[in-house]
Amino acid sequence: MKLQPLPKIFPYKPRILFTDIDDTLTWKGRLPLEAFTALVNLQQAGVKVIPVTGASAGWCDCMLRTWPIETIIGENGAFFSDRNSEGQIATHFVVDAAERALNWQRLQQLKNNTIGKFANAHSTADQPYRLTDIAFDINQDQQIARSEAFEIAKFCEASEMNVRVSSIHINVWCGAYNKASSALAWLAQQNIDSSEAMFIGDSPNDESMFSSFVHTVGVANIEPFIDELKFAPTYVTRHSGGYGFAELAASVIEAIPVNRSH
Repeated sequence: MKLQPLPKIFPYKPRILFTDIDDTLTWKGRLPLEAFTALVNLQQAGVKVIPVTGASAGWCDCMLRTWPIETIIGENGAFFSDRNSEGQIATHFVVDAAERALNWQRLQQLKNNTIGKFANAHSTADQPYRLTDIAFDINQDQQIARSEAFEIAKFCEASEMNVRVSSIHINVWCGAYNKASSALAWLAQQNIDSSEAMFIGDSPNDESMFSSFVHTVGVANIEPFIDELKFAPTYVTRHSGGYGFAELAASVIEAIPVNRSH
């Protein structure tokens, strides 16, 4: 599968730029200055950046309070949170509290079963800050073979759970939602058409987003995962992680604005 190189001037200027975080905004566990500066530049250019991430609710709360963003979609679409001009945060969960409580019990049992079965199944460091899913570390603090990661994922799928393997984690949850369904729900709530949005990501965990938007980009480090994707991004950056995000930001800021009705 051949991806097109990202053009210097993007052919479309979006109103909304959805982005993954780990290994898309970050690189090797850090947020590069170039990526943070790109977030500021996009905001000043009138492009609203919305992270769509598998990261925990705790991380999402911190990022929403400290980064130049106003909305975040977390735990693979379990919720979206908006921060108003006074700094107050409102969170909408896809699944109601009663169902989340029942799901949590099922997930904890599956987590224990998985850790008992696989010697290399380790909960992520941020597991205590998760509200709706369990996650196993495969390439963050722990490193395991990708083939073994897929064995763990298959075991979890047998319990009729949603399972996604990213570049660093295996995320497991209950509920009929994913990154894309919640991104589209947020757009609908705001009366924004999906054609006014685009997405950038780095791994198979982003496939629902790649398949749901016309304008999609992968950072350079997506290349090793291309064969795992049924739906791939259209373009690929020259640089990896947050450096690739900064590359896209520059391309988008240079794009010719399109006429929109608000």
